[in-house]
Amino acid sequence: MTKVETKYNFPSEYAEKIGYEYANSTTAEQKKENGQFFTPKSISTFMGNLAQPKSPKISILDPGCGTAILSCSLIEKLIQNSEIDQIDLKLYEIDSRIIKELNKVVLFLKDWLFEKGIELNVKIEQTDFVIDNSNVFNNNTLFGNNIFEKYDYIISNPPYFKISKSDFRAQVAKELVYGQPNIYSIFMGLSAKLLKPNGELIFITPRSFAAGNYFLAFRNSFFNEVNITNIHIFESRDKMFKNDNVLQENIIIRASKKKSSTIKVTVTECEKALNKPQSSIYETDELIDLNSKEKILFIPSNALEAKTIKIFSQWQNSLNDYNIQISTGPVVAFRCKEHLVTELTLDKKLAPLIWLHNIKEMEFVFPLKKGRKQSYIVDSLESRKVLLKNKNYILIRRFSSKDDKNRLICSPYFSSKSEFDRIGIENHLNYVYRPNGELSDEEIWGISALFNSKLFDTYFRTFNGNTQVGASELKQIKMPSLEKITLIGGIIKNMVQPSKIEIENIINNILFETPYVKNRRSTSNIERVGVA
Repeated sequence: MTKVETKYNFPSEYAEKIGYEYANSTTAEQKKENGQFFTPKSISTFMGNLAQPKSPKISILDPGCGTAILSCSLIEKLIQNSEIDQIDLKLYEIDSRIIKELNKVVLFLKDWLFEKGIELNVKIEQTDFVIDNSNVFNNNTLFGNNIFEKYDYIISNPPYFKISKSDFRAQVAKELVYGQPNIYSIFMGLSAKLLKPNGELIFITPRSFAAGNYFLAFRNSFFNEVNITNIHIFESRDKMFKNDNVLQENIIIRASKKKSSTIKVTVTECEKALNKPQSSIYETDELIDLNSKEKILFIPSNALEAKTIKIFSQWQNSLNDYNIQISTGPVVAFRCKEHLVTELTLDKKLAPLIWLHNIKEMEFVFPLKKGRKQSYIVDSLESRKVLLKNKNYILIRRFSSKDDKNRLICSPYFSSKSEFDRIGIENHLNYVYRPNGELSDEEIWGISALFNSKLFDTYFRTFNGNTQVGASELKQIKMPSLEKITLIGGIIKNMVQPSKIEIENIINNILFETPYVKNRRSTSNIERVGVA
């Protein structure tokens, strides 16, 4: 080792230094192009510590290695408490600009292990991980299970970016793909297939795979291959990968080929507190129903969220069972530019165009100016395909801002309060409706109150890790009985501008049979969500 290198006691320290220097020398555009965000040492150490020792000879795969800090941290942990004499390490890195830096780290690691009497065999693949292992998806059972190499450990901070369904990687991994896939889920799904029978996988990824139709195919394949044993959540989005200015809800998971009846969930605000996480252990079937079609993974960060998950698991019906559907607004503004109108005029037949900003919590506000957004859309034969009949709806924002207290924000819409024959609902909104009929006033008020409630917002956060609210995710939410929904709505309908606290109390009274006192200002009932 050179004099510069000898000041580092561990390979992971040196890898972090090399990665930091490289990150500072490249542009944000280059990193975004490759979905490349370097892992801090505190996180790599935590991930390495999740691994369980195995045999004296082990194999490791890092499918998107960067400067190999994760492999270094994993090896540092494994050699502490086990008699390892040989390590076979395969590293994939497609970015040619970082290969020179990677070789420096590999040389440091090799010398460091040699001094401890451990042989390290390294193979660096400067090629696409998915394409290089595409044979895993192609009739591998015809030739047995030995046609591709398998590993004891696979550890990764995979790239994050969307690819098209026509991308070759999506084509070869089609069993993992629905809609527009994100490359990270293909890395996860492929890695799960590359594990040995007692192998384990340790990844840091966005948590978006936990729910939603886009990741349904992935979840079916992934949970068929491995069992999650550990999940770590970071409560703060903006403190992760702060050197790369990333705003993303990431989780760390450990999954094993071995069966596991429990999942350990740990929580910290950010990576600085990783040595003192809050810890809870759940039965696997509390967090994921492997017999269900959706296979949603719930990730509670506290006792209230865990109790809320139990409440929803006791309900049997979705809105679909009540002949109520949820769809996404059909008006895509830039595709309908010629039909959009700023002001109400008498020379054209118009329909109101409802945007995100028109939807407040339990309140529909129209018209409401915001920037240059048009408030109306022409009602003509050409535009009618994106317009909806003026009927009763519940309008839900598809996106929330980081400043919103709730992820779920919706308002009731009553056709009787509009003089128009049709309405336009912009694509950043979801709408709830009865396809062959009309939602009653009580149903509208009741469903709106529930979606805006602390109860539903808490539940939604346990499986949704971003600011987007997909119609498919809303459809999967289990609901209380229609009788209780209309009972809630009926009370709210007859009140004059009820406060949020009053609405929360009404919901808790009816769903959990706690005493309801009209106009009560205490939040005690709100805090009881999930107790009953």
